Amino acid sequence: MKKTNLDQVEDANITLDTVLGLVQTINDLLEENISMLMAYPSDNASVKFRANRLADKLLALASATITATTTAQNQISTAVNGFYKDGEK
Repeated sequence: MKKTNLDQVEDANITLDTVLGLVQTINDLLEENISMLMAYPSDNASVKFRANRLADKLLALASATITATTTAQNQISTAVNGFYKDGEK
């Protein structure tokens, strides 16, 4: 079943909501762990381990944000092209 242009715009909105959630998660992680980041590097192996885990999580979230944003851009482009092709403005 072919998606309508409105369905494609709705898909883009859902993806953008996902991006917002990812960005909010990054913000929450930073706010909750700012003191750990400021104290890093540390001689405490546990702190170093947690800082590395946090860095890994932030990198994963950043990667997911880039992927979701690219998907949203492609969905919007497809929808807009469809509007013009079908004469909808």
